Amino acid sequence: MEAYSYTTLTVDPDGTAAVHVTLRPDEQVSLLCVRDRGRAQLAISHARADVCITPTNPAAPTAEDLAVARRLAELFARYAAEVERLHIAAQSAESAA
Repeated sequence: MEAYSYTTLTVDPDGTAAVHVTLRPDEQVSLLCVRDRGRAQLAISHARADVCITPTNPAAPTAEDLAVARRLAELFARYAAEVERLHIAAQSAESAA
């Protein structure tokens, strides 16, 4: 399956809207952790889908902002471990075939 990214917008009959971004990146993904003018920012871009993560007050993050950043780091590490596990399993299955 090739890499791609897309964004969808759904609107319920009551007018409630939701935005969904799906990223299936390849080597063309842009990942930046920017320290710009004393502000923290994480930017992920791929195939015209862009996600920017910043603290609620980028110049003066709160304790809650720090907790969210640590949770993101934990989840990204778990994601990387799961992708690695699946990659190894797929390689093993190919070797056995």
